[in-house]
Amino acid sequence: MKTLNAPGDLNISRVLRLIWQTKGISRIEIAQQLGIDKSTVTKIVSALQDIGIIRAFAQGSAGPLGGRKPIQLEIVGEFGLSVGIEITTDGFVAAIADLNGAILHEVSQSLEVTSIFEAFDAAVASLKPDIEGRNTPLLGIGVGIPAVVNAEAGTILQSIPLMIEEETGFCAAMTEKYGVPVYLENDARCGCLGEMALRHGKELENALFLLSEIRKITGSTGSRKNLSVGCGFILNGNPYYGREYSAGEFRSILWKPGNSGQFQSNDLSGELVGSDRSVTGSVFSELAAHVALMANLLNLDSVFLGGLTPELTEELALMIREEINLKWPYRKHQRCEVIPSSLGKTAVAYGAAGYCILRFFSLPNIYQPSGSGPSLKQTLEGIRS
Repeated sequence: MKTLNAPGDLNISRVLRLIWQTKGISRIEIAQQLGIDKSTVTKIVSALQDIGIIRAFAQGSAGPLGGRKPIQLEIVGEFGLSVGIEITTDGFVAAIADLNGAILHEVSQSLEVTSIFEAFDAAVASLKPDIEGRNTPLLGIGVGIPAVVNAEAGTILQSIPLMIEEETGFCAAMTEKYGVPVYLENDARCGCLGEMALRHGKELENALFLLSEIRKITGSTGSRKNLSVGCGFILNGNPYYGREYSAGEFRSILWKPGNSGQFQSNDLSGELVGSDRSVTGSVFSELAAHVALMANLLNLDSVFLGGLTPELTEELALMIREEINLKWPYRKHQRCEVIPSSLGKTAVAYGAAGYCILRFFSLPNIYQPSGSGPSLKQTLEGIRS
């Protein structure tokens, strides 16, 4: 047994993460980028190859002076599986991804969600045959929900849609029940994490993920449908949570008491979003003005739009682009991309799966040892045994 998060684990994690981030990297390049001795890199790579989590897949080009061609390395996607589940007031969307983030299977189901625990059980049951048929270890299950979430504690602090008013434990109970790590996140923040996972944790500095879904306001049987909006932020390359984890919770500045939706429009007209062009245009105009304000104030690089049909997404994107340019005070235009999310309707579920992957490839904190136990190498060996 050894102290967890020790320097040896850190080097293994750094090498593994870099290979995940940079498919085709060589041992020499790893040593140069991480400042680790070449012999140490060779030992780590050899051990990871023996475990089966990385492999050599090609040979690179020789240097200008000739010599041996460097061997390129990549993560073995089928080493493990990650599951992502989005739970809304209308049902769930669930997806299975490999370690490289490729979606292998997805399923959705409409149901009345009166209990997040029951909805989670239903989603896991729907994926169970496919998971068992692959005979590949399940590394974790991520869950994205419309709620204020303490992701580190795995608890729901509050959720209007899910009618949760007091802090509710979730991850610890579900981890014990299913025997694999279960992680919980806000749904819009999952959209951010999905975009990060697609890029393997790179090339996304300052962005907003705007999750807009036409669904019941709450899980109660008589609840009306409306446009529900949440925001997820990536600032300086990291998800932004706020002091009490509530960053991204949205309500229009034109909202007034007595309206159970998030916008100026009343409940009755809110039901017409997506079907009545005049109502949709009014609500989208209100939303676009808010997004433009955030994009300009924070000088964002990207705004990703998720949750709507392709037609509605493009309509909203056009209005946001126009608002950003209109409200920008300088002659030189803002360089902020406004684009559909990379995975459309599966964005939150994929982001929840991506959250598992990002955590799997995260670096240990050597300043906060977590006691004693197996080393990282022993843990990886145990996954495939």
